[in-house]
Amino acid sequence: MPTIYIISGPAGAGKSTLSKKLVSSLPKSARIEGDTVNHMVAGGYLPPWKSPALLELTWRNIADLTVNFIGQRMDVVIDYVAFPDEVKRFKKQVENRVQCRIKYVVLQVDRDELIRRDESRPEEYRMGPRSVELLEQFNRSGVKDCFVLNTTTFHLGELEKLEEIIRREERFFL
Repeated sequence: MPTIYIISGPAGAGKSTLSKKLVSSLPKSARIEGDTVNHMVAGGYLPPWKSPALLELTWRNIADLTVNFIGQRMDVVIDYVAFPDEVKRFKKQVENRVQCRIKYVVLQVDRDELIRRDESRPEEYRMGPRSVELLEQFNRSGVKDCFVLNTTTFHLGELEKLEEIIRREERFFL
């Protein structure tokens, strides 16, 4: 049965890097970058934290893409900031249409390391204070501990280890 992997967490936690590694290890798979779907809106664009309507549209579009890929028997890796309430709505949208399993992984990182990572990014990708705001928002969101994977001490050379944890551990299943 196809699996959907929702790789979430604040900006700088390692979502994009890890989701690229994960999707490359799956034999038949697709990667959906939530920011790309969100930025498809041109006229009237607002950041997702400023427009609940556009955020909802982004999630509906992610769900539709996911269903299409699942229909082709592909595993799907979603790289996006996904809070527990958004994941619950997404799960309902998808599971009503296709049979699949869903894993939810929230990458967490200590505040100082998050700031360091953000500052080491190319300037156009830096989130500045928004990274810390997202970290704090995740801490308040009620995400269950079983879905949290702390990446503070992991380095790029250990991506295979993180990818294997996500693929093998049952605790991430919704």
